Amino acid sequence: MRKRYTTSSFFRFFTLSLVLLVCCMSKTKAQQVSLVDQYYINPSIYNPAVVGYNDLFQAYLIRNEKFRDFDGGQTYHAFTLDAGLREGKYGVGINLSNNNVGIFNTTQADFAYAYRIKINKEQFLRLGLSAGISDFRLNLSKTNADMNDELLQASHYNNTEFVANFGAYYTNKQLTIGFAIPQLINKSKLAKYDGKDLYRQTRHYLLSGSYELPIRSIKDLSFVPNFMMRFIKNTPLQYDINALLKLKNKGWFSVNYRNKYAIGLNIGVHALKNFKVGYSYNVNTQNSAHISATNHEFLIGYSFNKKTHKEKVDQSEELKYLKDILENKYNRINKLEEELEKYATDSRLNDQDRDGVTDDMDACPNTPPFYRVDERGCSLDTDGDGIVDSEDMCPEKVGSINNDGCPELTEKRIALDKKLQNLFFEFGKANLTELSKEKADKIIEIMHEHENYVLKLHGHTDDIGSEKLNRELAYKRLNTIHDYLIQNVIPESRILILPHGENSPLVENTNEKSRAFNRRVYLEIYSYE
Repeated sequence: MRKRYTTSSFFRFFTLSLVLLVCCMSKTKAQQVSLVDQYYINPSIYNPAVVGYNDLFQAYLIRNEKFRDFDGGQTYHAFTLDAGLREGKYGVGINLSNNNVGIFNTTQADFAYAYRIKINKEQFLRLGLSAGISDFRLNLSKTNADMNDELLQASHYNNTEFVANFGAYYTNKQLTIGFAIPQLINKSKLAKYDGKDLYRQTRHYLLSGSYELPIRSIKDLSFVPNFMMRFIKNTPLQYDINALLKLKNKGWFSVNYRNKYAIGLNIGVHALKNFKVGYSYNVNTQNSAHISATNHEFLIGYSFNKKTHKEKVDQSEELKYLKDILENKYNRINKLEEELEKYATDSRLNDQDRDGVTDDMDACPNTPPFYRVDERGCSLDTDGDGIVDSEDMCPEKVGSINNDGCPELTEKRIALDKKLQNLFFEFGKANLTELSKEKADKIIEIMHEHENYVLKLHGHTDDIGSEKLNRELAYKRLNTIHDYLIQNVIPESRILILPHGENSPLVENTNEKSRAFNRRVYLEIYSYE
């Protein structure tokens, strides 16, 4: 018969650990498969049939903490890696997990394989099986108790055994239904106590489902209600309900309810093109909530780039098409090179100066190569100014050799009405006043009537402010008039701007009235003949 504990500290620790194990397993004596919040993001963590279903090579890491405010709370880690083969027809994956609850620790590793059965174009059924090793340990080495108790004769108990899980996964457009049986094999080799197994794995039955409803008013947004039901023999039915909003390739947000256990929120983002980060926060609704009311879960996922068979075929065809185009281009280039080489050879033999007139017909056989020549092979001089066309910048106008064959330009200032010579501006501003705009319109009429006129604009300011700022203000005023002229079809080549700033005042800056006269743009018109 078991002896009573003599140390109250162990009694509290051991009793609360057992209570915690029961609580964190949703108050079911056989709930040994840890409750994960974000299984709808990574369903392969429960169901081996899901591995490779989206034909991606992806990895997920999950950390789940329950009763984290309580000494000995549960910490669960899981790492999954799966890949689709032959466009998702086959799937393989691995699942590594560790579940620690106080003095209880379970480590498991299994390999999963899935196969897809095509029902029709829209309906598919996947079947999966996983197998591996599970190691359970009950560590009593840190307890303080009466060591005469038969249960505490050893510092720890452990059980390592083979595990197998089965799964099925049905998809039809937006509908998914999953069924899984974790711990299909439930043997135990752990040392017995009082004729009973101290630890035995229990077979679980999990049923899940979801339906994606696109929200038409918002692009790529959809509403996905989903559920998960868990049944274990001789325990109450446990279920989850989730309302999920999913934005394609951007992230997700959901509200979760787990019956008789917790309510919570979950948010996730696609931080990079192939990178996902998720966080879940739950508040306990159990009687134990006053001990530790919050649970947390973190998820990290990464999808490795993988090209589909169709993409590979398309790329192969595109590459072949580009190769054909390049081959055709290279053939044409080679042909042109051959023709040019033949032409160059013939030219060297029959046209020494390369002017296009053969030597036997060339009256000027020594003209520079490629000069413009007449039918006799002599250089052309169209305007007769003594400068051949190939060296004449103005081949149709008589010019001088000093001006590259162009005529010398004579600058002549055109008298302008004094009322139009200055456009005035307000203090510190660069926009045209109504009066200045009227003057500018008259200048535009003159410029349209005489297309050989060139307009020079001189920008001036008063002496208030630094010289640098006044020069910048003068430049802004010049640009205002320049843009106004351009908008009224005055070519930019007929406008010259000269910013002076405060250096050339019209009158001395003594008061506000004199300074107003200096805030101006002075206009000059020239003709060039």
